[in-house]
Amino acid sequence: MSDASGPISDGTRAAALLEEACRPAPGPPNALRIEVVRELARDLGRQLGTLSDLAGEDTTPDVLAEAAICCADLANLAACNAPDLRPDAAPRAVEAVHLAAGAVSALGPMVESKSADPDDRHAENLLRDALSAGWRAGFAARLAEESSAERPSG
Repeated sequence: MSDASGPISDGTRAAALLEEACRPAPGPPNALRIEVVRELARDLGRQLGTLSDLAGEDTTPDVLAEAAICCADLANLAACNAPDLRPDAAPRAVEAVHLAAGAVSALGPMVESKSADPDDRHAENLLRDALSAGWRAGFAARLAEESSAERPSG
């Protein structure tokens, strides 16, 4: 098991949490949109599962950067939709945000350490992708915190 498999597995768990939070419930007016979010979470979970299978001792920075991007997408998807979920499901979405954002935070330095030559154009792009993923995941975490602070406790 490589160092990268832990954060990627965290991303996979975050996808499962969001998918569970979006399970069908009777009557919400936005049920179709929540089902789309559920499918997107499922797809991101599959992508992360595949990337986890590729993660080994010699994991390439490409795999790490792609995993960071998927986790950032997942964090944003969860943060943007948590306020519209059922009150009992929203905490799972917020947990998914934090788990995915934590995975991005762990993957970013791995991308940097595996990108041997920062003067190489490809390595430069991977570093930029990881930095962008980190920013987006951090924004999602802040958004989720603000959203859960505004939600009345039940």
